[in-house]
Amino acid sequence: MSQANETPQGRLIYAAGESCADLLYASGVMTPDPFLWYAIPGETGMVMSALEVGRAQKEARPGVRVLSFEQAAAEWGLPPGKRGVVDFVRGLAKTSGIRHWAVPHDFPYGLAVRLRRFRLVLTPATDFFPERAIKTPEEVERVREGVQLAEAGLFRALAILREGTIRDGDVVWQGERLTAETLRGEVDAEIARRGGTASHTITAPGPQSADCHMAGTGPIRANQPIVLDIFPRVDRTGYHGDLTRTVVKGKADPVVRHAYEVVRDAQRKAIAAVAAGVTGKFIHQLAADTIAAAEFPTDAKANPPRGFFHGTGHGLGLEVHEAPRVSPGYDLPLVPGHVVTIEPGVYYPEWGGVRLEDVVVVRAGGCENLTTAPFELEIP
Repeated sequence: MSQANETPQGRLIYAAGESCADLLYASGVMTPDPFLWYAIPGETGMVMSALEVGRAQKEARPGVRVLSFEQAAAEWGLPPGKRGVVDFVRGLAKTSGIRHWAVPHDFPYGLAVRLRRFRLVLTPATDFFPERAIKTPEEVERVREGVQLAEAGLFRALAILREGTIRDGDVVWQGERLTAETLRGEVDAEIARRGGTASHTITAPGPQSADCHMAGTGPIRANQPIVLDIFPRVDRTGYHGDLTRTVVKGKADPVVRHAYEVVRDAQRKAIAAVAAGVTGKFIHQLAADTIAAAEFPTDAKANPPRGFFHGTGHGLGLEVHEAPRVSPGYDLPLVPGHVVTIEPGVYYPEWGGVRLEDVVVVRAGGCENLTTAPFELEIP
């Protein structure tokens, strides 16, 4: 992709609405196949297959013009046989007189190379829609719906653990040893029944819970921590929820119980500090200092890392991880409408990990917690 001194006059996205958050934000339409979205002075539109035009006309954001490939070809003077995406962009560029286009940082490289051959200038933008970070009241409710889906998945997991019994150190459910895979499947199925899709749900038992993103595999043992991290997507809107709880089936070891209390204290303090004007860096440091003061040391250079070695939170919306951040490097102030997770944790390979996560909305004088799931360490 090319960089140029001139200011881009147009904006382009070519992607699938189901997989590109920027495109879904811009168009309001989720599709499995890619389509072209553009913005030029006085017009915003999208060009897509006739299969999707009728639905797109009903679902597109106000003011976004919906064109079929056939309609766009006629308007932009494309001859028969010239109906590839390069041809449509060239036709749009010629009709509008625009040669310099801003594109997302993940714009298809192969397409960019081909467009550049026709002297079109593409400037990638890391933050294509910075306004995505500030959620409207409608978007907040969509995230809330995602959090509720995550809570439904959590409640299913807790119900299974309560129904289970302990036999020879294993958790047994419905006559079989309960595995991380079975527990994850039940969580994901519950979310699917309620209109969501859960991908990569974490049900990590025992020492596996010390690896932050370990999905979890094998038998779930009694008296060991289980990290349940659930971040589903609402099928109807594309917005996500996020939720983490750590539980033990049986009795928690004293070190696990102490770690849980410390992480919970760090989370409470961090949530209490969230407000417009406060930086993500400050909130993270507050959580990190709370954990360090409780003599849970952190060594991010260890192999594997130990302690609290990740950020305290991240933005949540059309992506699970988006702006802003609650981390050591984020020294910009939070603003009203930011939606962030608060999820401190500690991890030690000899016994596992503890992580607790809620989702909050930044307000002028504090924050609103969208999470209602209770905290309970031991499941009898």
